[in-house]
Amino acid sequence: MSDTHTVRAPRVALVSGFWGQNVGNAFFNIGGKWILEQMFGQGEVEFIQDQPGYRTFHDQLKGNPKNDVEYLRLLDLDYIVLQGPLLTTGFRHLWEPTFKALTARGTKIILLGAAFFKFRDSEFEAARSFLDEYKPALISTRDSESYAILSGWDLGVPLYDGMDSAFFAPKAYTPFKVAGERYYAFNFDRYPEPTITLGAQDPEADFSFEADGTRWNLTTPNLTSRLAHRSKVQAYLGHLLDRRKLPAELNGRLVIRPEHRTNPHMTYKIYQHPNAVCSDEPWTYFTIYANSALTLADRVHACVATLAYGNPAMLFTPSPRAALFARVGAGEIKTRPVQLDMDWLENERTQQVAWLRSHI
Repeated sequence: MSDTHTVRAPRVALVSGFWGQNVGNAFFNIGGKWILEQMFGQGEVEFIQDQPGYRTFHDQLKGNPKNDVEYLRLLDLDYIVLQGPLLTTGFRHLWEPTFKALTARGTKIILLGAAFFKFRDSEFEAARSFLDEYKPALISTRDSESYAILSGWDLGVPLYDGMDSAFFAPKAYTPFKVAGERYYAFNFDRYPEPTITLGAQDPEADFSFEADGTRWNLTTPNLTSRLAHRSKVQAYLGHLLDRRKLPAELNGRLVIRPEHRTNPHMTYKIYQHPNAVCSDEPWTYFTIYANSALTLADRVHACVATLAYGNPAMLFTPSPRAALFARVGAGEIKTRPVQLDMDWLENERTQQVAWLRSHI
């Protein structure tokens, strides 16, 4: 007896994953799925694995593991969608077998919220060569620097100066409210959490600003900061050496310390300081940042989520991937807490979706 209620298989594969390695990946995966559903309709879009060569500490120039089946190449699709800072020197090495197989069967490629990783000449050369060979159906960037570079290449591909897809996450998920006062969210993975004093301005502080009714003075620990700037491995050594007693409360509010990496699960680091929280799913983090009175973080997407849900955030990282904040008018996020105009943000989201719909 045949099943007359068979559900049609989705035709758009959104590459996603490595949430345990960096849950911020989930933020733009989930926002990206909402965008694609506005373009293609409900039931047409589903998540699928990312390439295994993106794992932490792997040399992407070596491609995917030797015995990896390259499963994505086997899919029957209309579109495959990639997101994030994927325009790297390893782009071809990770994706060429998959793109070759899929495009031979007529599958189209979309780059959504795309960006360069380190913004170096070697990346530009590698990405341009690969995109010339495997032209996407369209590209929407997540920062204006990437957009300007791609615009100069004359790829013959529809190109939009878009936003990071995580700014669309609130369209896909409504968080819980918390009882009582909102808290501060301090998220420091690689770099050390600053030592904070409140009150009169300290001329010796690395950062000083007004927020939540008082003046904040932030000082960065010297040794652990130097280690963090050298490498990730030395950064985690620095966390072992950090013997400060960081506050559980500040300015009358609870301080919550979310950790974005659960894999590998470095328990000593995650729960080193008071009020830690860690999970391998994104919904908890959306709720944390949606209820934050102020987020201080060295993770780009901790700040993106906080801003997207309407709250102030400040970023502490030298990463060039922070270029995405200038696109939403938050270019000063490394010098002071910033907050977005939510009406403006909604208008930008509407314009981006309209452009994407008109170019598929």
